[in-house]
Amino acid sequence: MTMKARLLKMLTLFASVQVGILICSPRVDSQPAGIGKNFDEIVRLANKEGRLHVGSGLTLEEAPLVLKGFNQRYPKIRVELTPVSGTARAEKLFNEVLAGVVEYDLYDVPAAMQNRFVKGGVVTGPIEWRKLVPNIGEHHISPDGYFNASGFNLRIIGYNPTLVPKDRIPKDWSDCLDPYWKGKIAVDVHPRFLSGLYKSWGEAKILDYAARFKNNQPIWKQGQTEAVAQVASGEFAILCGAHYATLYSLLRSDPKAKLAMSLPKEVPVSLGEIMAIPKGAPHPNAALLLSGWLAAPDGQKAYDAVGRGSPFVKESEKWRLIQKWGSKTIFEGWDRPEYEPGIIKKIAGVWGFPTGK
Repeated sequence: MTMKARLLKMLTLFASVQVGILICSPRVDSQPAGIGKNFDEIVRLANKEGRLHVGSGLTLEEAPLVLKGFNQRYPKIRVELTPVSGTARAEKLFNEVLAGVVEYDLYDVPAAMQNRFVKGGVVTGPIEWRKLVPNIGEHHISPDGYFNASGFNLRIIGYNPTLVPKDRIPKDWSDCLDPYWKGKIAVDVHPRFLSGLYKSWGEAKILDYAARFKNNQPIWKQGQTEAVAQVASGEFAILCGAHYATLYSLLRSDPKAKLAMSLPKEVPVSLGEIMAIPKGAPHPNAALLLSGWLAAPDGQKAYDAVGRGSPFVKESEKWRLIQKWGSKTIFEGWDRPEYEPGIIKKIAGVWGFPTGK
């Protein structure tokens, strides 16, 4: 037998063995171990687990407003919530789970750390969220199946109605460039409203806008909370790129505050709370049930109570608001961490913040 013939025989034998393995081997189920195979089983197992610990971006004041409906529907499950935020806290969780110490059953993972959590193997998944839990919208689930979004952020324009004449109420981003407001309009130095328009405007248009905006001599502010309060107190008239939830929160606490909001023609929408079930969570079914409920219409109605519901859920408060203003939503997407740092750095450079504040 020639060398070529022997090689061909070996390859044929190898291929036959591989086919035999594929035929005889059982199908690997992608469903993570310990999680119910359907919604009814998840509910049964979640009730048996009886509790879960959530690391959430919600405050202790907001949590009862959002969780009330879940507690009423699933009274056998006790939810313990701890407010968490920032990459340092997420880094701590990452290292703890790697070491086998799992404190949380459900955790809000910062967008910038999602890939690391998946590659590090510290999150449960992938999970067929939309198959297991009814009525979850497509925007709420990450393409890889590891994350489930509940809270959403809208960037709009806030203003003081006692300082802004009716014929000067800003109705689009171009109104923030009006020389009438030169030196009187505020903006957060972290340009999230502009980076949020990237998928609609592209880099060139964003950087051109940033340069023209700078020429209007804006008042630079660090963060949203103080800036919104200053608009309401009359320190300046307009906050361009305001966070809807921050405006909503102040108006909820003080309905008489001198504060109003305007939705531009294009509204950037980013993911707020991005929930994941840590690997080894002691109560995974309760975690999946709560996370799915938060992302579904009932949960989004609850999130509306704190201004962070989804505009992609029909008949929700945000959805109605978008319809009322005739605005178009620009969804930043799950890939935001891939493009946002670069465009923010360039905007910051145009504005004179080379460190990218």
